Amino acid sequence: MKDGTADNIISIAAELFSSLGAFGTSLGEVAKRAGISKGTLYYYFPTKQALCEAVSDKCLSMISSRLFAWVDTVKASDDPTEALGALCDALLGEDMPLRVFIAINDFSESGSELEASLDRAMNEWNVMIEVGSMRMKPVYAAKMKRMLAAVLPFLCGLAALNADPDYAREAFTALIMG
Repeated sequence: MKDGTADNIISIAAELFSSLGAFGTSLGEVAKRAGISKGTLYYYFPTKQALCEAVSDKCLSMISSRLFAWVDTVKASDDPTEALGALCDALLGEDMPLRVFIAINDFSESGSELEASLDRAMNEWNVMIEVGSMRMKPVYAAKMKRMLAAVLPFLCGLAALNADPDYAREAFTALIMG
């Protein structure tokens, strides 16, 4: 895998999952877009489940990294709309990591290790969002704490709708700021 083929396959699969969903993406389409044969794809990922798990690992890592970066930028002196907008941008950026997360979540089977991994990631992200919100001015931190259970589902909904970035920022800020 030193040649980058696996990484290329994962990136292409993530793009396709984002637009077509994991169920709507065939391994043949992934191979075609990657410029490889289906046999080569199966060499790297023997099943669609294996490919989904690899895409999931990359996606979850990307979202976690973006949330860590967001937490590092939040300051009590900042305008809360900027902090909320930055959170929205981190998760609904041009590569839409939350859309990939949704596609993988839909694909995961109940009780599977993939489902457990996705659940652990959501719990971790909620903690990161809570930590970031605690760095805001107390009045806004309190609002975020009250809304915490709705933050990720709301952002996932915006991702599922493929919402315009400006609309997403505005809607998310309105939800939190009231």
